[in-house]
This record gives sequence, structure tokens and C-alpha cells, in this order.
Amino acid sequence: MKKTLIALAVLTVSGAAFAQSTVTISGRMDATVRHTAKVAPGAANLAVTEDGGANTVRFAIAEDLGGGLKAVADLGMRFQIADGIAQGNGARPLFQGESRVGVTGGFGTVKFGRGLTALQAPNGGNADPWGVTTSAGSVYAAGFATDYAAGGEGRIDGGFFYTSPSFNGLTLSASMSPKKIVTATVASKTHQSLNLMYAAGPLVVGLGNEQNRGGDTISQIYGNYNLGVAKVFASTATIKGGTAAQRALGLGTLTANAATAINVNSGNGAVGPVAIDGEIKNWTVGATVPMGAATLRLGYSGWNGNGSKTVAQKDDTKFGIGVKYDLSKRTYLQTSYATQTRKNNTGTTPDKDNSKQSFFDAGVVHSF
Repeated sequence: MKKTLIALAVLTVSGAAFAQSTVTISGRMDATVRHTAKVAPGAANLAVTEDGGANTVRFAIAEDLGGGLKAVADLGMRFQIADGIAQGNGARPLFQGESRVGVTGGFGTVKFGRGLTALQAPNGGNADPWGVTTSAGSVYAAGFATDYAAGGEGRIDGGFFYTSPSFNGLTLSASMSPKKIVTATVASKTHQSLNLMYAAGPLVVGLGNEQNRGGDTISQIYGNYNLGVAKVFASTATIKGGTAAQRALGLGTLTANAATAINVNSGNGAVGPVAIDGEIKNWTVGATVPMGAATLRLGYSGWNGNGSKTVAQKDDTKFGIGVKYDLSKRTYLQTSYATQTRKNNTGTTPDKDNSKQSFFDAGVVHSF
């Protein structure tokens, strides 16, 4: 009898403890048909892909520890809608979106693991009318990669992440990841990222700075304002390339990361990071205009090639226009068109060898 009572007591206590713990499963699925005007000889210019927001299955875990303290954890799997394999044709991590665990309370939120950096987490959706989706999305960080690794355009691994509570609309975020060992005696630089954001009423303004392990840096000011009839967006950024020595360490010349550096987005389809010792000046403007169930999206951005100081590159520009149509609170249709121009593409015949590209896509997106 006593053993039964003890067992019941244990089960009761355990049940109470488990009742304080929650696991939420959510996600996003999108399929987009995209047409690219110019492709390599023999390549297809029509493809079934995603609109850029990524297909995701996310697990969010929270446990109430009492006293206003909670344990939290997040896992985000990202996959390709066309074939079901992991994003990046299987090259990216299984939990590409996020894999972090930590605690949250009155002091803010502290997490450890892999995820979007302090600057990268808020700036896309607040600087870009598309929230970094579709082929028409504005280029708000041309040529900068948080990490020279598969899926490292905005994320860092082995990191420490902190987000403060909101103080009258003001929030501070920080992330740091220690140096990676390249050889027995040589290490890369330390990743560090800071972001300060003010969000109150119709106004959102943020500013931040980030340095990757290769010595590249980005400094950015971004924001948006809701006028009611439209929401307007703007951002400006300066991206600087590390030195040749720093870049070699950041790539890890003896690791697989060196090969992935060539796939860093430089903005208009030309690949490769900001040039060594180079500087990119990047700006974006845009707007969203609600029209009942439909929302018109417009964006225009510009930057100076890959920032090379030795090649006479001139401004690149990108224009995008699109419509998002809500079928419900969780499902919408979207279509967009974008055109991109790189002036003086080869650096040998100013203004006469422009490279132009255009994209069109249409798709459906469902969140659950």
C-alpha cells in the first residue's frame, strides 16, 4: 500500500512537472515556379523551387522553472520542396534553421548553439518588403556572409546568443562565437555581432555591426514606418572585406569551408564574397501597400559590385515588384518580377558591357 501511494505521489509530481513543459510544432511550406531569363548553355530556365523563405519544420520547447524563469530550446529543419532533401541540395546541416538551447527570464534570453546572429535575425524582415523571400527581394547585405560554410550566410555555429528585455521599445541583441582552429598554432578571428533595435507604434529602427571569422565586417542601419496606407522600408550598409591573411584563416584553407566561399551571394547572381580589402556600399528602399486581401510589394536596391579596389566596378541595381494575396491567415499566393543590372561587369569597357538578368516567379505558401 505504501509503495502504491509513493508511486502515485511520484506520478502526480511528475505529471505536474510535465504539465509545465510544452513542445510546439510549427512550420512553413512553399512551392514556387521560377523562370530565369538567362542561364548557362544547356541549363533549364524554368524550375520548381521555393520563394526564399525556406520550407521549415520547427520545434519550440519551453519548460516553466518557476520564479519567472523558463528553459527554452529551438530546432529548425529546412528542406527543399521539390525533392524533400535538406536545403542546399543536402549540403547544409539537418537543423539549418536553428539548433539552440538556453534560459529566459527578467534578464532577457540566453541561448547556445547555432542560429541567426544578433544583426541578421531582425534586419531582413525589417529592411526588406519581402522579408528576404522571392526572387524580387531587396539586396540588403550584398557580398557579406556570417560564416564561410554551407548555410552560413546569416547564421553562426558554436555560438552564444543574448537578447535583452524590451526597455520602452528598445532591445539589445548580441552574439559571439569563439575562434576556430585552422592549424595547430593558427586560429581564425572571433565572430561577434551587436544589434540595437527600437520598435514602438508604427516605427522600427535598428542599427548593428558584425564581424565574421574571415575579418569581413558589416555595419547597417535599417528600419520601416507604417503610414497606414503603406509601410515604407529603408536600409544602408557598408561591407568591408578582411585582409588576405584574415580571409585565409576565416576560410580555413585546409578545410571544406574554402570551397563554399565562392557561393556567397554578391547580390545579383554573381557569386563570391566582398573582395579582400574591398568595400561595398549598399542601400535599399521599398514599400508594401495593402489592398484588401492583396498586398503590393516594391523594392529597389543598389551596391558597387563586390567592392574591389583594383577593378573599376560600378553600381549594381536591382528592382522588384510583386503581389501577395491572402487566401486565409495561413495560406497565400505570391507572384513577383525582378530585374538586376551590373554596370561595367568586366571592368574593361566602362558602361558598355552591362550584365542584365531578370526573374519571374509565382507560388503558394502555407504556414502551420
